[in-house]
Amino acid sequence: MGSTTDCEVLVVGAGPVGLLTMLFLAKAGINVILVESLPDVDKSPRAMAYGAPAIVELERAGVAAEARSVGMVPSDYDFRLRWITIDNKTLGEFRSEDRIPGSFDAVLCGQYELAKIMKQHVSQYQNASILFNHKLSNIKEVEGALIATVETPEGNKEISAKYLAGCDGGRSTVRKLLNLTYDGFTLPQWLVACNVRYPFRAHGFDRSQFIVHPDHFCLVGKIDPTDLWRVSYAEKPDLTREEVLANVHSKFEAIFPGPKPLPKDAYTVEIVSPYRIHQRSAPSYRKGRAFLAGDAAHACSPFGGMGLTTGICDAGGLADCLIGVLRKGCDDSLLDRYADIRRQKYQDITNNVSYSNTCLLRDTDPEKASEHEFFRMMNSSTEVRREMLKSAYILG
Repeated sequence: MGSTTDCEVLVVGAGPVGLLTMLFLAKAGINVILVESLPDVDKSPRAMAYGAPAIVELERAGVAAEARSVGMVPSDYDFRLRWITIDNKTLGEFRSEDRIPGSFDAVLCGQYELAKIMKQHVSQYQNASILFNHKLSNIKEVEGALIATVETPEGNKEISAKYLAGCDGGRSTVRKLLNLTYDGFTLPQWLVACNVRYPFRAHGFDRSQFIVHPDHFCLVGKIDPTDLWRVSYAEKPDLTREEVLANVHSKFEAIFPGPKPLPKDAYTVEIVSPYRIHQRSAPSYRKGRAFLAGDAAHACSPFGGMGLTTGICDAGGLADCLIGVLRKGCDDSLLDRYADIRRQKYQDITNNVSYSNTCLLRDTDPEKASEHEFFRMMNSSTEVRREMLKSAYILG
C-alpha cells in the first residue's frame, strides 16, 4: 500500500457538483482533495441550462459571469421558455416580462464547459488539489476520520479525511460502498441526448422549448454561441441501444422545424448518448462521515430542468454545513440537517416537478392543452407566471 495523504474533506467526482463543493470549501480555507476515476472532466452531453436557485449558487461561487461569457450571446439574455406542439405552435410560455425584478440573468453553458471553469477556479487555491485517474475502491471509518482507498496508475493509495462528499453520479461508487439503496423507478422510454448543429432559430425556434407529443416529446435548447444545440428526446422502450442509434435521423425529421423531408446534410451530430430515465433517491444522504450530493444522492427526468439544478443546490448546502462544522464551531449535527433538508427538497420538489413535466409532455393531447391546469395557469397572466417562477427558489 502506498503513502497516506491527509485532508479535511475528500470529494469524489469531478462533475459540477463535486467541483462546486470543492470550490466553496477551498474559498473557506479548508484543505480539500478531489478524486476522479476519469483522466479529465467528462465530456458526455448533460445539462446546459440552470434553474434560478442554482444560478444563485453559481453567482456565490464567482463562476456565473464566466459561464455566461462561454455559453451566451446577447440574444440569449431574452428570457423565454416555451411549451410547443411538434409543428411549433406555442401552448404556453414564460416571457421576458415575467422575469422577477432583481433576479440574476440566466446561465446557459454546457455542463462540460461549466466543469472546466470550476476546475480552473479551484486551481487557484493551494489548499485544494484534484487527482484524476484515481478510482475509489473502498471506504472505512476510523475514530475521528475515514480512510478511502483509491486505485491509481502507480498503485493503490490511501487518503484519510475528516469527511467525504460523494458527488460521483448516478452509478455512485460512494453510495454502493456505503450500502445505500437507490429507491424509486425507471421510466420505460429511452432518453436520447444529442449535441447537434442545425439552424433552429432560422426556422422559428427560441433558445429553449419543450415539445408536447406522445411519441416525440423532447427538449430542444441552445448550448453555446456556435449554434450547438441539445436535442433530448424520448425513444420507444422496446428498442435495443443499436436500434435507438439507427433511428436518430427519423426522430430528427419528426422533431426538427424546417423543410421536409429533412436532408441528412442539413445538420451535424457531434454526440449521441442514449440512457434510461430514473426517478430515484438514496434513503439517506449521510452515513457516518460520508455524504451524498447530486446524482449520487438522487436522479430525476431531465425534462423538468431539475437534475443538475438540484445537485448544485446540494453542493452549496453541503459546503456551507461543512464550513460551519470545520471553521465556525458548529456542532456535527448540522450535517444531519444537510442530509434531511436536501432529501426533503428532492422528495417534495425535484421528484414531483421533474416527473410531472415529463408526464405533461408525454401524456397531454396537444389539441386539448388549453384545458390542462398547468397551461391554464401559465396563460392567465404575468402575475401568475411570475409566482410560478418565484416558487422555483424554494429548491435552494
